[in-house]
Amino acid sequence: MASLPRDDNHATVQLAPSKVALARTVDASISASTEITLNANTTFIRVYAIAQDIYLKWGVADVTASNFDEVIPAGQIVDLVVPADTTALNLIERVSGATAIVIEK
Repeated sequence: MASLPRDDNHATVQLAPSKVALARTVDASISASTEITLNANTTFIRVYAIAQDIYLKWGVADVTASNFDEVIPAGQIVDLVVPADTTALNLIERVSGATAIVIEK
């Protein structure tokens, strides 16, 4: 088995699928649960949380502050494998002022 690539400090380098993005979503109005329908070929997403935390829920059910699957911390990038048979996800800001960027691969 091949080892993962490492940077100059010998830390493992973060990897993402070497595919062209299938879809991109930028949303600065996620004060209510916002659904993103995934491309049928999406197996991986990269989510950026700009300025504020974002809650994410897999599937078509609305996401709330008490019903979510993932939290994307403010100023962070999170890579997630899309669960099998998942066709959509929902996002909502934790507090006002959040912007989400979702890249599907």
